[in-house]
Amino acid sequence: MNGLYLRFAVAWLVSVGVGCTSAPVRYYTLTPTPGKTLPSLETILAIDVRVVHTPPQLNRAELMVRTGPTEVTPLDNERWASPVNDEIKDALRVELQRRLGRMTGLRPAFTKLTLDIDVHQLEAELGRYVVIEASWSATLSAAGQRANDSRVTTCTFQADEKIHTGYAGMIEGYQREIAALADAIVVVLMSPASGIDAPCQKSIEGSAGGSGSKDH
Repeated sequence: MNGLYLRFAVAWLVSVGVGCTSAPVRYYTLTPTPGKTLPSLETILAIDVRVVHTPPQLNRAELMVRTGPTEVTPLDNERWASPVNDEIKDALRVELQRRLGRMTGLRPAFTKLTLDIDVHQLEAELGRYVVIEASWSATLSAAGQRANDSRVTTCTFQADEKIHTGYAGMIEGYQREIAALADAIVVVLMSPASGIDAPCQKSIEGSAGGSGSKDH
């Protein structure tokens, strides 16, 4: 009888231990791997990216996904590697450094870019889409330049892209949209070289693994 009770107790403890095993926590970053960015150039332009605002619901460690018309859900085991503001800031700075390494198209020879980003929307639905909507203000200045000689540009950006299923597909969609935002910023900043003002507002729409773009 005691042996039967002991076997039952051991079996119960094993089942409880198995049932209490927690799922692994995975961490994600928006910073692209070196192989997914443009070739690095000699950087002579200091780039300071500042995220001045993100939606309050994003200020948490867990990834957030839309699960209904009025519902968003935090994913307890899918988390950002660092605060969302830092993820956006670091990813965008890397993309801009790859594109603005030499800045030969700008006159006068600016030496610093200060970029303020106001994120209005950063949203995803698994297997369906990711959306980024932001406004940005760029200030180009040179060493020893007076403040009123700096060049300031303010624009908006929107991106809505279809994505693959899975959490990695969601993050990769965000990465593509941040790269597209960097492209849009560069187009506007380089426009004085041609003497033509580039369209300030840009949106992209595309499918998973690639995107089309359009200005409007």
